[in-house]
Amino acid sequence: MILITGGGGFLGLNIARSLANKGQNVLIVQRHAIAPHPLLAPHWDKRIRQAAGSVLDWPFVLSLTKQYPIESIIHGAFDTSALTDPHALKTGLHQLVQTELEGSKNLLEIARIAGLRRFTFLSSVDCYRGSPDECEVWQEDAYLPPVSFSPIGNCKRAAEQLGFLYSKVYSLSFVALRVGRVYGPGSTRPNPMRTMIESAARAKPVELLNVPENLRVHPVYAKDMAEAASLVHLAHSLRHHIYNVADGSNPTMSEIAQIVRSIVPNAQIRLGPVEQRTPPYRGIDVKRIGQEFGTAFRDLRAGIGDYIAELNTGLTIDD
Repeated sequence: MILITGGGGFLGLNIARSLANKGQNVLIVQRHAIAPHPLLAPHWDKRIRQAAGSVLDWPFVLSLTKQYPIESIIHGAFDTSALTDPHALKTGLHQLVQTELEGSKNLLEIARIAGLRRFTFLSSVDCYRGSPDECEVWQEDAYLPPVSFSPIGNCKRAAEQLGFLYSKVYSLSFVALRVGRVYGPGSTRPNPMRTMIESAARAKPVELLNVPENLRVHPVYAKDMAEAASLVHLAHSLRHHIYNVADGSNPTMSEIAQIVRSIVPNAQIRLGPVEQRTPPYRGIDVKRIGQEFGTAFRDLRAGIGDYIAELNTGLTIDD
């Protein structure tokens, strides 16, 4: 059985579905119990079970290995409540750091004690952000910026280092997946891509005037992210400790909006004006995961098209 922390969240739901579709048994863990999600309905209480509790609660985490035949961990639990606005970050930074580092430490220790097969950590491409200069291409072996002010990137980098240390000292199979901006079925947090795509599917106009039209992201479709995570986690052996998981593009919000309009011609999307201080274009290298696993990420138009098709079924829109 594969334990997925943050299993009731966006990434966790999609990875759980991918693994269950491959015949794997999955235990999703999140702070509060969830009702069966449409993405998991075919496998609920069959291939997929759930447990509610905090990764900060050591007795709870330890009890999971005694109650369930857990053989590996995919760790995706992350406290996003402090990322909603600058004020929330100031008041919630301690909780954000505690959840990421203390939670990761607890789970790594469980993996060591129980002798688990693999520990897959859901990291972020935000690890590459920093100053004074970001690397030209975001590539797994690049030296990361010495100074960073990214809440997500800083926490993920720190947790990665804990994992690498456990890997070295205890011969634990630890791998970090640096994931891009995920979009697709099951999304719950508001973000510009989700808002644009779902508004178009609902035939509702949308104004995102606080989102500069030249803001760039490294997207990846949720189904492709989940497939990549499943392949890496289930692999008998790994050649590397880090894999980028993104479609390889770096589009602006304006370019994303144009793709949405090409699929839904009547889509009404307004973005904010060009921001002069947005970060420069940075490419991302995804050859490593493709060469090792044959992973193919669909391009942005194909991903958005599939997402809209799913939304039109009425099964995955979260009002």
